Amino acid sequence: MTSTSQPPARRRGVGVTCGLLSIALVAAGCGGGAGDDGRVELTYTFWGNTDRGELTTEAIELFEEQHPNISVAITFADFESYWQKLATESAGGNPPDVVQMDYTYLREYADRGVLLDLDPLVGEQINTDDLISGLDQAGRVDGGYYAIPIGTNVMSFQYDAAIWAEAGAATPEAGWTWDDYAEAIGTVTEANDQEPWGGIDMGEHLHLFDAWLRQQGKQAYAEDGRLGFTEEDLVAFWDLNEQWRDAEIVIPFSQIDQAVTATSLAVGDTASEFAWDNYLPSTENTNGNELSLAPMPTDTDELGLYAKPSMLMSVTARSDHPEEAAQLVDFMINDPGAGRIFGANRGLPATTGQREAAELDDVNARIEEFETGIEDRLGDTPAPPPPGGASVERLMQRINEEVAYDRTSVEEAAARFMAESEQILAEAA
Repeated sequence: MTSTSQPPARRRGVGVTCGLLSIALVAAGCGGGAGDDGRVELTYTFWGNTDRGELTTEAIELFEEQHPNISVAITFADFESYWQKLATESAGGNPPDVVQMDYTYLREYADRGVLLDLDPLVGEQINTDDLISGLDQAGRVDGGYYAIPIGTNVMSFQYDAAIWAEAGAATPEAGWTWDDYAEAIGTVTEANDQEPWGGIDMGEHLHLFDAWLRQQGKQAYAEDGRLGFTEEDLVAFWDLNEQWRDAEIVIPFSQIDQAVTATSLAVGDTASEFAWDNYLPSTENTNGNELSLAPMPTDTDELGLYAKPSMLMSVTARSDHPEEAAQLVDFMINDPGAGRIFGANRGLPATTGQREAAELDDVNARIEEFETGIEDRLGDTPAPPPPGGASVERLMQRINEEVAYDRTSVEEAAARFMAESEQILAEAA
């Protein structure tokens, strides 16, 4: 699963706050062309903040040095604005040549014919041999290859080890159970008189529910794009969260400042949270303390975790220069120089060569150590969510909020979620 590339936040996730920006003379969203001198002009768009924009500018300059016949105009925006603009451009038949793709939206854009099948270009302009284990099939949809991962992340438990130790809570480690988790966050909450709370409410996050399901051999979506779980499964998951709320060991919704976009752990309102590991640098920077990583609790032999593409790159089907666009994709996933420039800005690099070339600072070195430590227990990367998946995620957030505020029962909420999500998926198919 994915969380539309946002971490489990204080409420909805940490959104990038930059406005729609452009670093090019070529207008955003216009497919590239060829100049009178035979130079190919490509357009490339991505989501991110100004830091990623500066890194991408540096990487593009290196690409253009290596490919003097190609120039690249780049544009970027915050996450929400990015998808709004890309939807408009795609509907108008004039998307950029190369786009950054999110796993949640991959199937939707592939099914709509927006993305180019890259299979004919693999082995020619694009080399995928160096992708880390488990990611070689991550961009495939119904037999076509529509996106290549450029970064990876893994769902993790993130916590303030100093607060944990001072409270006398057991150290989280592989093999700890959900009962262990409840006991630990209860210990932290009590020791600190709820300042901070021990943990967060998991009930609004579909990707956390998916990890919990995977521990039991199920998953959020079946291969046919329908829901891969039963109403009883959802009741059990929400009941678990209801127990923690009733025990007053997780931060209640009423104490979450809706105006603050940083996560509860980041601002110090909780001592832990579940989040994609590539969000640790931002969370730690805001928090101010060194934070630690551990696998999710489980009551089975399965962690329920997998390497998820933190972002991917795609070529659009209407590009006039698919081969040159594919060369840009190859550069972004394989070139050691690009790996050194980006480091872990896009998540840990998706290829071995770039991961070795990246100069990882302390926090990202800890992320790599965490992933390496559990890599032999990771499951296969699932197929991308079906069309409508993002709407299903938002539905879970809304209905869980009603449960948290005692506006509806868990049983009524689960029945409503199943009915409305199935309708969403049917209408989007």
